[in-house]
Amino acid sequence: GLRLDNIEVAVGVPGIPSHAGWMPIDGILGNNVWGQLVLGIDYPANVLELSRPGLRQLPERSQDISFDGRHVVVEAVVVAGSEANTVTRTLRLELDTGARGLLLSGESGQGFESIASEGEEPIFGVGASEDVPVSAFYRRTRHIPLQEIHLGGQTIEAPPTAVWINYDGRSHLGPRDLTGLIGHHLLKNHHVLLDFQGRKLALAESCREARPINGHQILLNQDKKRFRNNKNRGLFRAKMHLASDEYGLAKIELQRFLKKNPQHPEAVSLLSRLYRADGDLDAYFQTLLTLEAEGLAEAGELVGAVVTLLLNDREEDAIALATKAEFTASDEVATHLALFEIHMHLGEHQRARENLLQAMTIKENPDAFLMRRSRLSLTEEDHHGTATLLRRRLALYPSDGFALWAYGLSLVDSDQAMGTFQKDMNRALSRLHQDRLPFDFAAAAHLILQEQERTQFLMDQGLERDCENAELESDSANCKAWYYAMANSNLPKALENVEHALSLDPHRPDYLDTLAVVHWRLGNLDAAEDAAMEAVRLSPSDTYHLWQLDRIRVIQNASGSSR
Repeated sequence: GLRLDNIEVAVGVPGIPSHAGWMPIDGILGNNVWGQLVLGIDYPANVLELSRPGLRQLPERSQDISFDGRHVVVEAVVVAGSEANTVTRTLRLELDTGARGLLLSGESGQGFESIASEGEEPIFGVGASEDVPVSAFYRRTRHIPLQEIHLGGQTIEAPPTAVWINYDGRSHLGPRDLTGLIGHHLLKNHHVLLDFQGRKLALAESCREARPINGHQILLNQDKKRFRNNKNRGLFRAKMHLASDEYGLAKIELQRFLKKNPQHPEAVSLLSRLYRADGDLDAYFQTLLTLEAEGLAEAGELVGAVVTLLLNDREEDAIALATKAEFTASDEVATHLALFEIHMHLGEHQRARENLLQAMTIKENPDAFLMRRSRLSLTEEDHHGTATLLRRRLALYPSDGFALWAYGLSLVDSDQAMGTFQKDMNRALSRLHQDRLPFDFAAAAHLILQEQERTQFLMDQGLERDCENAELESDSANCKAWYYAMANSNLPKALENVEHALSLDPHRPDYLDTLAVVHWRLGNLDAAEDAAMEAVRLSPSDTYHLWQLDRIRVIQNASGSSR
């Protein structure tokens, strides 16, 4: 209910996201707004409190802050390391609720060297262009294990690991005067009170009942109150329902919307995907093919439509659709990827290669589509070509565990090839922070090298880190099955787990992929192909699932068991 005047607004800032999940974001409120107020954020209760300066007193234990109109700088006592090697430092850091955990920059991390580990990870922020490959954002960082942080009169226990950037004096990331950031992960269990004009900060326990809020449901309720039965709001409302897993209600809203707005690319795409997820392919095609090829490319559904047509023995329709896109949307990357899938299906590998070259030219990136290019080499049984492309992918993205595993599976069994693979694997994994390793794919890679003890260790680590912390029962069951399959261990239990996961959620392509890998490990290649095919049906534009299907078929051909 407060009105603030004379606020400077920045527009057209690169890298500000338009959505968080399905939640639309119009912009960011910065400290030039909050700085005129006393701000309270009760994180557990999901309540925002605003008051004018001087009208709200903060607790006596509140601490002093610095505020220059833009940045809030606070003093925090950081206790890091272990009981055997504890390092305590008092740091002046910027409070930034848009950041995540604790970020240290430059000299602010000095003193923690003895307990820090080094590795690479992508570092993003406002200004990061979506057109730049993720590989451009990999940075060498240090991780500092934390015990506790003293801030705003409270002790924050077991905070997440701190990330330390700009520690080596080389290329600099971010503002030169940045000492570090305290983000919302450190504040999320507290009631935060911030008096900008009075230069005070306090953290307190929430006195309200914890109140998890579905923001999408709030937006949906607000939209219905404001626009009532306006059918033109159906697309927005469908997205809000989708965010809450209310697929039936989303479908109804999309159907109402399309009656008034036929051939709306995004609405058609969403509704068709819902039909596909239900296994209703007739409705999927009937809905999707109301769009012209150009509209499908715009909606991001062209490749998925072509692949689905091919999987359902509608080759002529798929070719007609992709060919039409070639004439009406030749400047779209999706057009050339759809043609690639056509020519892969027809076994016309040279034409498929030309399609990828066109897509790479449009992207202006010689390293684009490495996984698709490796699929082509895999299908041609060009083991060296497949390995070379996957080596490049791994060099650019050391955390891409699938590229690592696929590389290992593509090898011809020779001492030289295995030796090169081991060196490449060690080089990639050593670049990463060890607590962030892709334990699943790393376990599978060590299995290829017949390093059983290391495989078992990585499987146990992954089961603890990833499976025990899964929120959903189905995710936990699938996770266990996946790790067992990756390590080729306890396969009957793996099959039991993944079948249980699918009984709870039968339309998850990642669960079906797990089922495919379990059957492959068990030697049931026909069942593996069926599961991989079903995963592709549900997610037909996902390169990972297409790669898995092609790999299983190559194994079938090599074993002479192809149907």
